[in-house]
Amino acid sequence: MRNILLIFRRDYLGYVKAWGFWLSLAAVPLFMIIGAALATFAAQSSPVRYFAVVEPGSAYAEAIEAEFQRREQADAERASELVEQLDLPVPEESAPDMDPVDPASRKFIQVPAPATTIDGLRPYLLGERTVSGPLGDKPLFAAFILSEGGGELEYWSDDVNVSQLRYVARSAMLRLARQEALAEAGLGEDFLKTVDAGAFEVPARRIRTIEEQDTTGAEVTMADRAPMFVAGGLAYFLWLMVFSIIQYLLMGTIEERSNKIFDTLLTSVKLPELLAGKLLAVFAVTSTMMLSWGLFAFAGGTIVSTQIPGVGNAIAPFMAALANPAIIVPGLISFLLGYIMYGMIFMALGSLCDTIQEAQTLLSPMMILLMLPMFAIFITFQDPGSPLVDIASWIPFFTPFLLILRMPQDPPLWEVLAQMGLMAAFALLILWLSTKVYRAGAVHGAGIGDMGGMLKRMIGLKGKAV
Repeated sequence: MRNILLIFRRDYLGYVKAWGFWLSLAAVPLFMIIGAALATFAAQSSPVRYFAVVEPGSAYAEAIEAEFQRREQADAERASELVEQLDLPVPEESAPDMDPVDPASRKFIQVPAPATTIDGLRPYLLGERTVSGPLGDKPLFAAFILSEGGGELEYWSDDVNVSQLRYVARSAMLRLARQEALAEAGLGEDFLKTVDAGAFEVPARRIRTIEEQDTTGAEVTMADRAPMFVAGGLAYFLWLMVFSIIQYLLMGTIEERSNKIFDTLLTSVKLPELLAGKLLAVFAVTSTMMLSWGLFAFAGGTIVSTQIPGVGNAIAPFMAALANPAIIVPGLISFLLGYIMYGMIFMALGSLCDTIQEAQTLLSPMMILLMLPMFAIFITFQDPGSPLVDIASWIPFFTPFLLILRMPQDPPLWEVLAQMGLMAAFALLILWLSTKVYRAGAVHGAGIGDMGGMLKRMIGLKGKAV
């Protein structure tokens, strides 16, 4: 144990004393702050665009305006539902009797058409001339022109990448066509509103035991959804940690192999002690980084919760889910076994490389190996009960991630224990094979260009492949 701690101390201090470690440590919070600031700035600074509708009357223009209002109302209702689920205080200005949304606050504002033909609109659409609107003079972003036959509302614009306005117009035309069809059938214009108002709601209810039903009710709240979000965060956290160890294990192993440091170290410690110390050191380095980022996030969340009313209520369900032993205990076991399994694989592969160039040839298959669990995490998060997820959870490379994600669904206890046992057995197998590969590569000098020699040394044969 003493030798393992000595190797751990040596490698850990070697990593944390490097300037690259502190740069990586500061980069993530810095990029998060910059990213949040840029996202906010981008949302607020998105340009407001003018559009016009050319038609004999005003039916289509009014339909597009009504569609914007309908979407704004739907967004307000969804925001209200989220506020209710999170038990957040409702600001006075967001009361139902508040004034309608100012058209100038939209990203698309309808203005009078400066011309009635496409030739006349061309200089406005190309930015050569401007039109007057609520926010001053601007070029015309798009124009809707009713075709000669009256069967199409043509969309003209110089920007083919922004299609939001066109999609809003298509929805408006569909709704208008329905209203006209109802009018021809002798039904009033408010018939659809009446039908919509009389439609059944589809509230979400969760079946519980009688005792739970009496205490918590049946309504689905954020407390019901929080465990899945927490499990997804833990699975992604494991993936991120495994992803972050590649550089340390590969580069450190290559450096010590090329500098013949292994020969010196193995005169004082045994190979299993050396591997355990190195793996523990890299685990401590990545844990230091993750802990620092976690403290940063916790401090930021604490500050926000004290400054913004109701944020504490929003965080509480997630903290409760994180403290749930049924999630955190299997999560920690999967975390540990998954780290050992992937860490030993990367360390063994690094022991076969003499140069950075050789290591780069291994990065592609290693990245593919790491991307597969990420895809599996995404699929599981969307549908944890999928048969594909059930099958993939028995594949050891996927088990650490998928077992964490399946815990909120209360899988059978025997299945959880069996998959933990499978992970442990596979981790031991990887540990044994990695030790053999490491001994052949780092100790005896076999490399990726001498696979025959490596295999002979792994099985204990003398000599070198020709």
